Amino acid sequence: MKPFPETSLGHIMKLHRRKTSLALFSLAFLAVALALIMPGRKGDDGAVAAFAGNRFGVYSPGSLAEVPSSAAAAMLGALGLETLAEYEDYSLKIMTDLGVGWTRTDFPFDGWRFHEPEHLEATRLLGIEVVGTARPVNNFAPEDLSRFQEEFRQLIRRYPWIRAWQIGNEPNVRWDPSDYARLFTAGQQVVREECPDCRVLLAGVAARFPTPEGALAYYDDLLSEIQDARDDERAFDVFDMHYYGLSGADEEMLATLERYRQLLDAKGFSDSTGLWITETATTGGPVAPTGVPLQTEEQQAAELVRRFTTMLAAGADRVAWARPYENYRYHGIENGYYDHDAIIFNGLGAEAGLGIAAGTTKQAYRAYRTLIGKVDGFSSARRLAPGFYRFGFDDGRADVFVLWNAGAGVLPDQLQGTVLITDLEGEQRRLDAGVLEPGRVPVFVERV
Repeated sequence: MKPFPETSLGHIMKLHRRKTSLALFSLAFLAVALALIMPGRKGDDGAVAAFAGNRFGVYSPGSLAEVPSSAAAAMLGALGLETLAEYEDYSLKIMTDLGVGWTRTDFPFDGWRFHEPEHLEATRLLGIEVVGTARPVNNFAPEDLSRFQEEFRQLIRRYPWIRAWQIGNEPNVRWDPSDYARLFTAGQQVVREECPDCRVLLAGVAARFPTPEGALAYYDDLLSEIQDARDDERAFDVFDMHYYGLSGADEEMLATLERYRQLLDAKGFSDSTGLWITETATTGGPVAPTGVPLQTEEQQAAELVRRFTTMLAAGADRVAWARPYENYRYHGIENGYYDHDAIIFNGLGAEAGLGIAAGTTKQAYRAYRTLIGKVDGFSSARRLAPGFYRFGFDDGRADVFVLWNAGAGVLPDQLQGTVLITDLEGEQRRLDAGVLEPGRVPVFVERV
């Protein structure tokens, strides 16, 4: 199934719930003011109160920076595209069709200047918020960081509408903690000077690298370094966790998030620090990545909904799936894990041999679109039991329950009589709650 047989104005307006006028997609949309978003907080009943805004995102749409040039050319060719600009436009359509509200975008720094995507203004005009990551391509900080600071200062000035800036990415993968702390402090100072109201994000932790315990120990050291260097009350506003791995990780993610929350508290960082997940993914499809067990499209789709639901109810302010479109030979590795963790097939390699066309959506793509359509705009999220969650709304909509079999047994008391069941494909049916038996694949349930 192709994701975009047609991109209608009515569909765009429905997905984004914004008053937007256009003749063609390529014409500029009216600018939409984005509300300043504050972290969600748990109430007395354990429910997490949502801040205003769409909390569902994607990471790195429209980027081919981490695949070889020959692989990038193959990806473009399979889609019938010729230029990176066309691929960026294609990615805008993906974000619009999904209904996401934000994206994390990397700005690579080569030691002299930042490299900037060309689709940023179009993203802004679509009403999709951009979170910028200042990302050095090297794994060390030079003794003199003045060049980095000056170029970063100019970058922030060029994009005054970007209101959240992250310094670096996954330092526990390849940075010495003292070295990254120097880079972070230098970048943080620039953001505070140029945009005092902007949020500062600490670089996301690769939560399973080299092991979960190793990642936690690294950030223990890193937070101590930052704590020693900070000269204000608030070194950063948002802590970011990245989580990959296989399906069935929702409870493990929950425990991991709690460990980092405890670490932040122990290091004296304010409990008002936001918790974001700007990268999470797992693989899915008929091709098994080298050295990784095969996971079906259904497994990936179910895991996407379980991870988003679990993290949002646990107090994560935002969650983003890592890349909507599959890489090809990511970092030069043929048929690796990161070639199969996106939610749209690239139609290359073994996929081509199976007759899968480039641009074919996976079940996880439709599941993400269904999830956003069902619970976007929620005002509270609560875990009732393992596998049983409830999203509440302030706009008159009925509660939406997300249910799967995680051993909880008895259905929530609120579900009585006839209920509306929506599966991950968006297909609906009605049945009596008394005969509802959740399986491993989540469903959305509403009282009628």
